[in-house]
Amino acid sequence: MVNKTMPVHRCRFVAHMPSGINALAYGEHGKVACARANGDIEVWDAATWTLERRVPGIGGGGSIESVSWVSGTGETTAEKVRLFSAGLDGFVTEWDTISLAPVSRVESGGGAVWSMAVKSVKRVEEDEGNESVESMEHVMALACEDGRVRLFSVDTQGVVLKGVCDRMDSRVLSVAFHPTKNMVAAGSSDSCIRIYSTTTFRLLARLTVDTRSGEDTLVWTLAYLSDGTLVAGDSLGTVSFWDMSSFTLMRALKAHLADVLCLAVGKDPSVVFSSGVDRRVIQFSLVDNALEVQQNYMKKKSSKLYAKNWVLTGDRRFHSHDVRALALCESKPFDALVSGGVDATFIVSKTISKFPECKQERKAMFPQNPLISLAKDARLLLARFDDHVKIWELGQFVSDASTSSEPGRAGDKLDILKKERLIAEVKIKNLTNLTASAISNDGKFIAVSDLFSTRLFEIQVSPRNARAHTRVTRLKEFPSPSDIPGSTSIEFTPDSKRLVLAGTDSIVRIVAISDAGFPILARLTQHRGTVGSGSRKNASSSNVGFMGRELVSTLAVSEDSQWLATGDLANRIHIFNLDSMKHHVTVPHFKSQHTAFSFVNQSSALVITLDTNEVFLYDAEQRRLTEWSRQNSHLIPERLLSRPEHVMGVESSEAAPGKIVLWASDYMCTLDTRKPLLANDMTSMRKRKKSRTRNGSTPSKSPLDATKLLPTNSINANDNGAITISDSEDELPSTVTPMDIDTKPTYASIASNAATRTGTVGNAVSMQFTYGPTMFFGFLRGGAEAVVVERPILSVIDALPPGFYRKRYGT
Repeated sequence: MVNKTMPVHRCRFVAHMPSGINALAYGEHGKVACARANGDIEVWDAATWTLERRVPGIGGGGSIESVSWVSGTGETTAEKVRLFSAGLDGFVTEWDTISLAPVSRVESGGGAVWSMAVKSVKRVEEDEGNESVESMEHVMALACEDGRVRLFSVDTQGVVLKGVCDRMDSRVLSVAFHPTKNMVAAGSSDSCIRIYSTTTFRLLARLTVDTRSGEDTLVWTLAYLSDGTLVAGDSLGTVSFWDMSSFTLMRALKAHLADVLCLAVGKDPSVVFSSGVDRRVIQFSLVDNALEVQQNYMKKKSSKLYAKNWVLTGDRRFHSHDVRALALCESKPFDALVSGGVDATFIVSKTISKFPECKQERKAMFPQNPLISLAKDARLLLARFDDHVKIWELGQFVSDASTSSEPGRAGDKLDILKKERLIAEVKIKNLTNLTASAISNDGKFIAVSDLFSTRLFEIQVSPRNARAHTRVTRLKEFPSPSDIPGSTSIEFTPDSKRLVLAGTDSIVRIVAISDAGFPILARLTQHRGTVGSGSRKNASSSNVGFMGRELVSTLAVSEDSQWLATGDLANRIHIFNLDSMKHHVTVPHFKSQHTAFSFVNQSSALVITLDTNEVFLYDAEQRRLTEWSRQNSHLIPERLLSRPEHVMGVESSEAAPGKIVLWASDYMCTLDTRKPLLANDMTSMRKRKKSRTRNGSTPSKSPLDATKLLPTNSINANDNGAITISDSEDELPSTVTPMDIDTKPTYASIASNAATRTGTVGNAVSMQFTYGPTMFFGFLRGGAEAVVVERPILSVIDALPPGFYRKRYGT
C-alpha cells in the first residue's frame, strides 16, 4: 500500500465571532426563527434542523429583541406565513423570506421595543348580502420604552396602530395576550404586572411581585397557559403563577439563582419551561402529589399541601452563558425544545416530553454556506464578517525533499518558511450585514454584496510584509444596483474571467470580467418559476409554492468553466452550459433538500448532498446519475446518515482521483467512487424513513465512538493535522480497532467477507473527527495542499463576557 502525505494549512486566525441569540419563535409551518444580537434572523427547518436562510440585519439597526410568525392569506409559503421582528431601534419590521428584504417598517411610537406578542382572533362580519363572514384578525402588542403598551392590527396592508394602553411610570419589558379573553398582560421594571383591556385599553388590574429591599424587581418575561394561567419570570429568579379569574398569586417558586429571562409554554397547560442568567433550563409541572414530588427532587419540605400545585420536576444546563430565548416545537412530528443565548449556540433538545432525559444537539455556529473563500492559484484566503472582509496570504513550509531522502510522515509538523499574513481588510459601506462574498482564483478580484448592492474590487498584492502596500480598489465601472441588485451567493469561474451572481430577485446573472468592462452575458430566470414540466411532476407536496420564486442558495462551476449548477430552497437544481449560455438540464427533484454541491475536478459530474446526508453524483453532460450513484447512493452507510450535522461542502483533489471529501462542522467523510459500497454497512432506507417519521429527526448513532468502526485509509488526518492519501486499490489497512461491546461484525470483518465474495474491498468510506469546528475545507491548485479553517469553541467562549458564577462555601 502506497501512502502519500499532504501538507495541511490548519488555519485558526479567522476570528469569527457568532452573534448571541436574543429571541426564538416557532411557526406551525415547521420553521423556527432565530433572532441574533447583530440584527440577523435565521430560519431553521424543524424537520431536519437545517439552517435554511439568513435574513441580514439592517446596518446600525440595533439588536432584535423579539420575533414572531403571523399567518397570512397568500398561496405560497412566504405569503401564508409572515415574519415580523421588533427591537431596540423602535421599529416593527416585516420580512420577505425569499428576497430577504424588509417588506415594511413601522415605527412603534414609543421608542425601543423590548417585547412583542401576537394573537389571532376570529372576527365575524356581515357582507353586502347580510351574511356572516368569518375572518382572522391578528393583533400585535408592543412593550415600549416610554411605559406604554401599543396595540397594532396586522392585515394584508401591513401594521396599523389600533390603540395605546394607559401609561405607567416605568419601562415595559414584557407582554403576553390572554388566550381567550380580551386582556393583555404587561411586565414592567417597577415590580408590577399590569393587566389591560384590549378593547378599551384601560387598566384592569395590577399584580405585585416580590421585591428586594431598596430595589425594584424587573419582570423580564410573561406567558399565558392555554387555561388562562399567567406565568411570570423576574429578576429575583422567581417563576410565579397567577390566577386570572381572581388576579391572585397561586404559586411562586424561586428556582433560579439569578434573573429569569425567558419562558416556554405549549398546548399542555400543566408544563412550563424557564431559563435565564444561571443557564439552567427548568421544567415546572402541575401535579397532584405536589408535596411528595418536591421532597423527592428538592430534598426540602413544602410549606403547604395542595391538591394540585406547581413543582420543579427537572432541570438541565445546556449553555455556558445566559439563556435568553426558549421555544417549544410541538406540531407533529416535532417534539423539541430550542434554546439560545449569549454563547450564540443553537441547541435542540429532542423528545422534550421525556425531559430532563432528552437528547441534546448543538448546531454549528456558522451558516450553511461557508463564510470563507479560497483563491487556489494565488494562495489567498477571504473571510466575510458583518461589515467587512479580510484577506490573508497563506504561509509556506520548508519542503523536506531537499533535506531528507525519506518522505515526511503523517503527523510531522513542518518547518515554516513563510508565515501567513493579513494583507488587506476592506470596510464596506453597507446598508445591511453582508450576505455574500468571493475571491477569484488568481487573487485579483473580490466581490462583496449586501442585501441591496453587489460590488467588485481589484486587489494588487505587494510582496512586502505590510498591509499598507496592498491596494484594494473598487471598480466603479461595475454595473449599478439598478442592473445588479444584492446577491445571496457569489462564485467566480475557475479561469477568473466570469462572475456568477445569484440575486435577491432569484435571477442568476453572469458577468464578464475584462479590461473592456463588465457586460452582463446572461440573465437566468429559472428560479423565478420558469421550469420544465418534469419538475412539476416531481414536485413534492411538502414544497408549497414549488413553481414560484425562491431564494437561490447554492452555486457551483466546473473546473473547466464549462458547467454552472444553481440550486434554490425549493430544491430545484439547474445546470447551464457556460459556453452557449443556455439552460442544459434540470436535475430530477429530490425528496430531501440539498445542502451543498460541487463538480468533481475536470469532469461534468456534480456531487449533490442532501439534508439526510445522502450523496448523489449527477453527470451533467449525460443528463443522468452516474453509474456509481445508481449502484451505491442507496447504500450510504448509516454512520454518515445518522450524523446530526449536515454536510456543508464538497471537495475533490487532483492528487486523489475518484475520491470525494464531504465536510461538516465536526467531521470529514471521504467517498472513494472507484469502489462499491457495502450493502451490509447500511440501514434500509425504509426503516430509516420510518424512524424519521416517528420522531422528526435522524436516529441516534451507536454509543460506540464512530472512529472505532473505521479503517484509517483513503484521506485521513491525525491530531497534528497531516493528511494521508492512500493509493491502495485492493488492500485493507494493517490495523483496525476491534469492537468489543457490540455483537455485530466489525467493519474489518465485513470488508474481509466482501473481499472474499467479490475480490474487491468495500472500504470506500472513511470518516475522521480531527478538525473542528470547521468553517471551511478546500484544496489549493493541483491538490497538493489542503486548507482547513477552524474556530475552536473555547476561543469563542474566551471572547465572551464572564458567565454567571456563584461562590460556594469552601471553594
